[in-house]
Amino acid sequence: MMLSRIADSLFWIGRYMERADNTARILDVNYHMLLEQPPDTYKLRWDPLITVTGERTRFYQKYDEAVARTAFDFLGYSEDNPNSIAQCIIRARENARTIRDRISRELWEDINGLYHKINRLRDEGEDLARFCDAVKRGGHRFHGVCDATLPRDDGWHFLQAGCVLERAEMTARILDVHYHQLLEGPQILNEARSHAWMAVLKSVAAYEFYKRQYTQIEPEKVAELLLLDSRHPRSVRFNLGLLQNSLYAISGSVPGTYTNEAERLTGRTHEQLTYDSIDEIFAGGLHNYLEELQVTCRTIGAQITETYLYYAVSA
Repeated sequence: MMLSRIADSLFWIGRYMERADNTARILDVNYHMLLEQPPDTYKLRWDPLITVTGERTRFYQKYDEAVARTAFDFLGYSEDNPNSIAQCIIRARENARTIRDRISRELWEDINGLYHKINRLRDEGEDLARFCDAVKRGGHRFHGVCDATLPRDDGWHFLQAGCVLERAEMTARILDVHYHQLLEGPQILNEARSHAWMAVLKSVAAYEFYKRQYTQIEPEKVAELLLLDSRHPRSVRFNLGLLQNSLYAISGSVPGTYTNEAERLTGRTHEQLTYDSIDEIFAGGLHNYLEELQVTCRTIGAQITETYLYYAVSA
């Protein structure tokens, strides 16, 4: 079993890199969708974006309104936002620096290179689109380098667990926030509503996959894909399945059993997503279902930390 300090760094490298990538995706999609639609139609689009990142209170302590400029400043570079893209990459790099002897040279160079690139883009005053593209491409490279250069040992599984747990929670949060905005918020034209659901799908790289399955964009089918689909790499079910596999690999548990609370919660939730139907979920209330998923993801993260990542500090 590896040292808790190393496992902790790998787990959070995965979480921070995934968080940066997710934020860049929703920023980029929102920006381009706004360019394609009348401003009045999407006047509320930046506010939900802040809510998705979980930093609404902190944002409105600093800014009066959510517009393109303030959202990009806060979510892109702000030092006042610990979950801004730049701060996530800084923290991922610092974690990687402290365990350079436990990761591949290629992985360190990749994370370090992305850190320096976003600093250059900031200093050069590059626009939102180029910044987000650099971060998204950096995310793709990160996963590719991990896949190609890291051994499938405990370290790999802690990093993987961080990535997929972060992704599952973000997908649930995106769906929850936009569900309220599009189905329970101000009434907008059907065409605009369809365009907005298209933005939700694009923000999790699921638009092309969805269009291959269905001819029209319908909220129930969007929710079904993002929650229950076993094939798409950003669905909640898909990622909790990967998390379950990694937790089994770390503990040595036999599938169908569990040795700690993180495994129990992950297994129970994955089974629920496997056998629930979207009709049952909507009948019981989608918001409540998504809220419970988000709470469960946070609890799983806390249980992983308590089980594996706390370590005693000598007096």
